[in-house]
Amino acid sequence: MKTRLKQAAGRLWKDICEYKMLGIGILVYYVIVSYIFSAFCPSVIVTGFPCPGCGITRGFLFVMTGQFERAWNINPLIYGWIFFALYVGVQRYLLGKEARAWKKLLAILAVAMIVVFIYRMYRYFPNKPPMTFTGGSIFEKIVPNYGRLIRELIY
Repeated sequence: MKTRLKQAAGRLWKDICEYKMLGIGILVYYVIVSYIFSAFCPSVIVTGFPCPGCGITRGFLFVMTGQFERAWNINPLIYGWIFFALYVGVQRYLLGKEARAWKKLLAILAVAMIVVFIYRMYRYFPNKPPMTFTGGSIFEKIVPNYGRLIRELIY
């Protein structure tokens, strides 16, 4: 058992070392855009509109703090992403195998995200977070009357 755990830790450490620049890049992006735009999502930053992944990060934080219903309400697909991460993690790190179905699962998640996004935009936009219009977008700053026009159309 200890050998298996050492092997899993070794695979994990190897991946951390191999992808550390990606992690650093994401962290730098987060710090910069959060400071400048008070947002993380490129869709919100550029257009002010939510994206299909809106609420995933908050949903994960809710799951990690035991707020399961709140996680579901913010974005129900958080549970699909957690399942995906667990499947890939167990296959890769604990079993030392390639997660053969990862592409199919990722495609299913992508389609589900689009379907759920359309439903949420129809059902909840613009009155229920995170499905709201956020002012101060890049478009609002460079396109004359963009913010006013959007607000007139949706409110």
